[in-house]
Amino acid sequence: MRNRNVQDGAQSVYLLEYGRRKIKVCADTFQNLAQIFGEEAEEGDTQEQERAFRLLKKRLAEGRQLFAGNLQELADMMNQAAEESVRLIRLGGRRQRRLEKGLRQEGLEARDIYLIRRGDGRMELSVLLSARTKNSRTVEEAADYLSVLLDIRLISAKRNPFFIGREPVCYFFEEEPEYMYLTGTAKAVKETEEISGDNFSFFEAGDGNLTAVLSDGMGSGREACQDSEAVTDMAESMLESGVPPKMAAALMNSAVANGGTGERLPTLDMCSIDLYEGECLFLKTGAAASFIKHGNRVEVIEGAALPLGAFGRMDPVLEKRSFSDGDYIILMTDGMLEGWAGGDGIARLSRFLSGTEASSPGQLANVLMKYSIERQRGRIRDDMTVLAVGLWKREETD
Repeated sequence: MRNRNVQDGAQSVYLLEYGRRKIKVCADTFQNLAQIFGEEAEEGDTQEQERAFRLLKKRLAEGRQLFAGNLQELADMMNQAAEESVRLIRLGGRRQRRLEKGLRQEGLEARDIYLIRRGDGRMELSVLLSARTKNSRTVEEAADYLSVLLDIRLISAKRNPFFIGREPVCYFFEEEPEYMYLTGTAKAVKETEEISGDNFSFFEAGDGNLTAVLSDGMGSGREACQDSEAVTDMAESMLESGVPPKMAAALMNSAVANGGTGERLPTLDMCSIDLYEGECLFLKTGAAASFIKHGNRVEVIEGAALPLGAFGRMDPVLEKRSFSDGDYIILMTDGMLEGWAGGDGIARLSRFLSGTEASSPGQLANVLMKYSIERQRGRIRDDMTVLAVGLWKREETD
């Protein structure tokens, strides 16, 4: 009976921690939403204030509808979190004792060890860890020890603290993704400007997803740079908080539509890459075409023509594609494809890609940049940015 009570208590601790994480995601989302609708316009001269007031008045009714839609999306997100199922598998006595002994030899105390089968079929490990001495250990070291002891390649979950101290804390470890990646970039600033209006970001948003975000500010120069930087910052903040890509895009659209930037409407080009399943999701608002290079075959992905903020409410479309070992995913701004001698930059760049061999994403991005500038007779009439992601399957270890 006592063992059963201990087991039930450990499950309760885990479920409370799991629930806390989900609630934190929702809280971060509400905070992002509050920032979007709570920011006040900067003070300017009287004419600018009057213009801002007219713009605000015009969008008030629209803003109420936007806010209602965003709240509904948040409600859906919370319902999904509440309905998510997990299965806890307690390690057998002999296996758990072996694991505890092995970690103890490495200076770590472990208890309440559970394998967790999530609703999506992936496995996690939860374990209450503490350091046995004053010398703290890193969570990466613990992941390596656990991988050897369990014969499963594990990595530390992004939400874990970096160090393991004397106080017991519940740590989570995930299966290592099937794919690894490298990224590469190339940029060129419009020939009449000093600052590029393009901004980008690569980041891991958790659950084995790498996300590439690229934004092209309308026009060029400092203001365009500020607009596109705001978009990439918002995207990174929301997706790292656990906000789904479609909802994040809708919130960013709300921010731009209500932000008083007038006619300056930045684009959003986002690709979420699932390193476990070999799938990627593209979301585009006013962005240029993207490409997936499968060896000599090239797939083109095009999206919505209108940028962020063109309408108060948007329903972003997600395009799902698959990738395999050795493929490259390429995102770029429209400066790479416009102004070509003979036109049809997308088709011609696609043909060039199909016959191009590259040893790395960085080399591929630079080759594409050089080719595009050559096709535009050496002119750089707009900001140009290329992002490339190379994907390879991990080698199985004995």
